[in-house]
Amino acid sequence: MSIIAALRTAREARGWDQAELARRLGTSQAAVSFLERGKRDPRLDTVERWLRATHHRVVVYTSVFPDAVETSEEINDALGRDDRDRAWRALLDYSDSLAVCLPVECVLLAAGVPPVTQDETWSAAVASVTEWRLRDRGLPIPAWVDDPRRSLGQPQPLVISDYDLTPELDEVPAEFRRRNLLLSADALKSA
Repeated sequence: MSIIAALRTAREARGWDQAELARRLGTSQAAVSFLERGKRDPRLDTVERWLRATHHRVVVYTSVFPDAVETSEEINDALGRDDRDRAWRALLDYSDSLAVCLPVECVLLAAGVPPVTQDETWSAAVASVTEWRLRDRGLPIPAWVDDPRRSLGQPQPLVISDYDLTPELDEVPAEFRRRNLLLSADALKSA
């Protein structure tokens, strides 16, 4: 997760909009927006003030695995280019990472609140994969997976190609069914 994504996540975790954070920092909403859009790299003192104001801190943990935030950003970028195959590979990489990483690393990979994707089925997929993999390993589930924007109104499959078949309900893990996402566990096994 980039420092800008971490700062935005810290703000959102408090339930504040940009104007509220700006008020607490003694700056303008435009300045907060400018920084969150990546138009300028934040100075260290800005990062410290921002985190202090939101009651967060930075913990550095190096990893070769993608986290939930990176995965959602990659999916959004792929969908913006109409590349569902690349979006699928990003989801698979994240799923595989949660299956093999150290427990503490899994918790950290899932800790940041990922942006909602432009296609609601992919948001449901990131939340489902996160809950499914962490529950399987007996690890804590982050609260963001229960965000209603990460569930579908009615059952539907994750469409990767025009030739995908909808799986039978008994092939779909409970974590996916709960979000009305029809995706089989077998589809998430790496080749």
